[in-house]
Amino acid sequence: MKRLLLIFIWLIISAAVAARAEDLDTSAQEGSAFFDGAGRYAAASAQVASPRDKAKLLAELKKRVIIDDRGVPKEGATLNSMLARMMDSATAREKASQFIQEDAKAVISFEEIPNTVILEVNGRKDFWTSGGHAHTDENPQKVHLNAAYMEARTESAQETLAHELFGHTLEQKRAARYGVAEVNEYSQDEEANAGLVGWTVSAELGNKITNGWAWIYMADPEDYHKQLKSTLSYYAGTLSTEEMKDPKAVYEKRLADIEKQLLRIPVSKKNNETWIARIAHLIDKHKADPSSFLSLKEDISAALKRIPGDEADLLEIKGYLQELASFSEGESGVAWIGNLEAKSDNAYFKEKAREMEERRQVLAGLMQGKTLQSEMPPARPGQISWDQLAELWAKDIKSNCGGKL
Repeated sequence: MKRLLLIFIWLIISAAVAARAEDLDTSAQEGSAFFDGAGRYAAASAQVASPRDKAKLLAELKKRVIIDDRGVPKEGATLNSMLARMMDSATAREKASQFIQEDAKAVISFEEIPNTVILEVNGRKDFWTSGGHAHTDENPQKVHLNAAYMEARTESAQETLAHELFGHTLEQKRAARYGVAEVNEYSQDEEANAGLVGWTVSAELGNKITNGWAWIYMADPEDYHKQLKSTLSYYAGTLSTEEMKDPKAVYEKRLADIEKQLLRIPVSKKNNETWIARIAHLIDKHKADPSSFLSLKEDISAALKRIPGDEADLLEIKGYLQELASFSEGESGVAWIGNLEAKSDNAYFKEKAREMEERRQVLAGLMQGKTLQSEMPPARPGQISWDQLAELWAKDIKSNCGGKL
């Protein structure tokens, strides 16, 4: 897998990277001076920026961001529109200025992401698979957004673009300047930082904060990290600074957790199918209004459609963790672990932690007085809730039906 390939690559080039670190720092300082240090882009990245300042910043950014429309003009127009819209966010303008100063490069495009199913939930089109990903080990780096954004959950597209472009590709360029790019690949804060950037940009653009991960992180970062590691293989391999001291034990523990989750897949499938049958019973035998179950049936149907993709993701995580655990035992693994531990104390990670805390404070202000429930689209009127469904079924059990389907 490509992440294991990265491990071997650093063994070959880490000495060269270290030797060039000082030159890279000097080069970056010179580049910053070229952009008028005190800030050629200061006006554009300020809290309030004029249309002219935004246009200048966007034009400079697009010198470094190539749009690949894959031969579909509509896709190119959509991506151009998304970049322009992001300039209305103070956070996006700040990150765009950093992107320019770092002389980062990226190619952005849409992509058909495996296991994506567009669902109809509560009267709107949605999808629950990944919104996109960044290929930070390519030159130039590539950002792929889920092509489903062309017809579903379109308001979340800028959030994902900011997450991938400014949260991942920019940070990998910065990490390379500090000589810690290969360690940054395994830092759990890499995803959390990208999340904070995307959530904040989206909220500053006036979108509702409907991403559940944002609320989980703001409530408890540790719970966020724990839950995230069972969603995709890349996240499963990331580590805290403390975990970098003994990755093998960490990966083995995560393997055991994934095995338990795989065992729950058929149980989840059966439970959802059972609830579908119970709803049918209430409608057929007790003449319940079918229209009052529409939202519940959509939720359950969507959950069932997700199961094959969820199982595939868990199996991929399992294989990746097995490879990482095995690699951690060998001679190369010992050297890799030593490198992780030594470089995890680099100034880059301290600077990132400081920026993340600042971003968290900004997002907390944008969330003030809100909850995930208050941010979600209004539910259909007259719908039965899960609690009400449970009460109805409890009554059925006590009735002559005895809860029999």
